[in-house]
Amino acid sequence: MRRILVAISASALLLAGCSTDSGPTPPAHDSTPAETSPSAAATSGGSDSSKAPSQDGRSGKSSPVQPVKLKCESLSKATDQQLAGRLLAVGVTDFASAQQAVDAGVRHLFIGTGSDYSMLNGQGDPQRSIAALEKRAGEKLTVSVDEEGGEVQRLSKVIGELPSPRKMAATMRPEQVRHMMAEHGRKLRKLGVTVDFAPVVDLGGAEDISANGIGSRAFSADPQVVAKYGRAYAEGLRDAGITPVFKHFPGHGHAKGDSHLGTVVTSPLDVMKKQDLVPFKQLSGMDGNTGRDGNTGRPAVAMMVGHVQVPGLGENKPSSINPVAYKLLRDYNFHGLIVTDDLTGMKAVSDHLTGPEAVVAAVRAGADQALAAAGGIDVPAAVDGLARAISSGKIPRERAIASADRGCLPS
Repeated sequence: MRRILVAISASALLLAGCSTDSGPTPPAHDSTPAETSPSAAATSGGSDSSKAPSQDGRSGKSSPVQPVKLKCESLSKATDQQLAGRLLAVGVTDFASAQQAVDAGVRHLFIGTGSDYSMLNGQGDPQRSIAALEKRAGEKLTVSVDEEGGEVQRLSKVIGELPSPRKMAATMRPEQVRHMMAEHGRKLRKLGVTVDFAPVVDLGGAEDISANGIGSRAFSADPQVVAKYGRAYAEGLRDAGITPVFKHFPGHGHAKGDSHLGTVVTSPLDVMKKQDLVPFKQLSGMDGNTGRDGNTGRPAVAMMVGHVQVPGLGENKPSSINPVAYKLLRDYNFHGLIVTDDLTGMKAVSDHLTGPEAVVAAVRAGADQALAAAGGIDVPAAVDGLARAISSGKIPRERAIASADRGCLPS
C-alpha cells in the first residue's frame, strides 16, 4: 500500500497565458463564449469558511489528545478509530486547526478560501508547515486544494493565475493545457500540495455560474470536448506528481440551481447517460481500470461525487449520499478514490443532516472519503461517528480498510 499523499487537488493551475509553447496559440475545437460570469464563492464544489473545525462541540475547547500514528502499510492492523480518521477529509484554516485534525487521526487536509496559506511549505515558519504536520503524523498527509482556473482558484496570489476551463478549450490545444497544468502542478508540489480538486468535467449547460454553480468552470457543452480537455488537464497534473480529481459526478452542467443553496435536480438518468455522464465514463479508465497507475510514483486519478439528485437514479436524495450513484460510478469500471463534495457547507445536504451524520451517510453510501470543507464541524464527533459505524458493521470493516487503502495515494 502506498502512503497517503499530501493532496486532494493540488491546484496545478499555471499563470494565465504563461504557457511556454512557442508560437501563436490556435483555437481549440470548441469555441465557447468568453467568460462573463461573476466570481465563484464556492469551493471545488464545496464551500469553505474561515471557521476552524471545532474540536469540542460542547465547550468549544480543544481536548488534549495524542497524535494517531499509523502507516498505510499497517491498515489491516488499524483500530476502528484509526480507520475512521482516514475516511474523513477536513477543511482547515490555520496550523492550529490542521494540527487538531491530525491529532484526531485525520490524514486528509483541505486548504481553501480563508485559510492561512503561510502553513504551506516555504511560505512561513517551517515549524508551522505541512512538513511539520507530517512529522507530527509520522507519515505523509493528503493535502488538497481547489484550483481550477478562472473563477475558482485559491492560490493565485502565491503561484499565479490560470485561465478558466472555458477559455482553455476556446484558445488552447489539449497538449498546451497539459503543459500548462504540469508547470502549475510543480508549483503546487513545492507548497506541499498533492491533490487538486480539478478538473471540472461537468458540461457547460449554462453560461453564467449563477445558474447552477458551473458556468465558465466547464470546458464546453460538448461531452467529447470536455473529456478531451479534462484528460489533458489531468495528465498535466499527474506529470507534476499531483492527483487530479474529476468532478462533479454524475454531472451538474444541465441542473437548475446551485447545490450550495439547496436541492438541485438534473435531467432524468436516461438523458444524463447520453450527455453529462459521458465524460465521467470515458475518463474512468485512465489507470487501466485498476485505480492505481502502473508507473511507479505517478498519481492515479480520483473522482468527486456531487449533491445533485438524478430522477431514475435510486431514491430522491443527493448523489453524495445515494448508494446507487456510487454503484453507477463503480460500474463504469472506476476503482480509484472517490471523495464527496463538501458535506458541511452546501445546503443540498446540510439542510437535512448534521456534519457527523452526513459523513457517515456518505461513507455508508459508497464514498471512500467524506469531505467536510466548510469548517465548523466537530472533528472528533465525526471521527467517533465513523468509528461506531465501523464497529457496528454499518460500514463493514473490510470496506473501511479498502477505502483507507485507496486514500493512500502514491507519494
